[in-house]
Amino acid sequence: MKFIRTFTKPSKLLPLLFLFSMQTLHAKDSDFLISNNKQINEVRFDKGFTAKQKEKTFQWVKYASKALKAVYGEFPVDYFITQIKASRRGSEPVPWGEVNRESPSEVVLVINKHASLKQLKDDWTIYHEFSHLLIPYDAGDERWLSEGLASYYQNILQARIGMFDEEKMWQKLYEGFERARKQTNYRQHKLSYLSENMESNHNYMRIYWSGALYWLKADVALRQLNNGSSLDNALLKLRQCCFRYPLSATEIIQQLDTLTNSKVFSQLFQQFSTSYQIPAYNALLQSLGIQQRIGDISLNNIAKFSKIRKAIYRDNNLLVED
Repeated sequence: MKFIRTFTKPSKLLPLLFLFSMQTLHAKDSDFLISNNKQINEVRFDKGFTAKQKEKTFQWVKYASKALKAVYGEFPVDYFITQIKASRRGSEPVPWGEVNRESPSEVVLVINKHASLKQLKDDWTIYHEFSHLLIPYDAGDERWLSEGLASYYQNILQARIGMFDEEKMWQKLYEGFERARKQTNYRQHKLSYLSENMESNHNYMRIYWSGALYWLKADVALRQLNNGSSLDNALLKLRQCCFRYPLSATEIIQQLDTLTNSKVFSQLFQQFSTSYQIPAYNALLQSLGIQQRIGDISLNNIAKFSKIRKAIYRDNNLLVED
């Protein structure tokens, strides 16, 4: 099992406008640029990659970048780096990934140079890593929130770009919630404590998938408001207002409440951060038309919130073309 690290050094961050103008000049010298209007994802390679391996890997990053745009039509940040390193052990296509949030944001991916393009595309790591960029998180508190967002969207991104269908997307989310439910060690500790001490307790399943459930519940609650709200839209508003400097988890929650004119995020935040196990999810899934039986799910299209379920899967067919 591989796990993802997210780092930041907020004290060294400078205003993003200045940094973007400086790094765009540098980016012009690169052969591996992925652009979206004036936004740039610069792909860099460590030494040791052949031209053919670079081209294959670049196509993979380009594909995942397109998936990232399927959240709200653009990249979360105007300039970021995808740094590719070669794995020296193991046979997994992508055995390691991390996000460094010191300006500019950098997504580091350690890959098997010999993996095929299909193997790289099918691996979940890059979608998880890119999803971390959706919030300006400073890694200072409540890390379950950031890891949960990445775990939630890694599945949505893959589904929206057509890697698997709606049923498989919900199957993967359901299986994640089940893994969290079955991780019962440290049940005497709240999620916030486990999250703060994740490296020592290794309670990854409960931390990651409790967080994913938090974002699912927030997404469903927003869509029930019937005013065009959704998590996708809330994150776009957050990008537009609040990405100049990194924010703590609690600051992000406060901003999202303000931007959606609701208390959805703060009320759920209190419930989840103080939980001693993953909060209940079966009733929510049932209302969405996700029926569980012996580990597998099926979809019921006449359930109360089945339209919300479908909208999360496709977000009104917001798919970005090259």
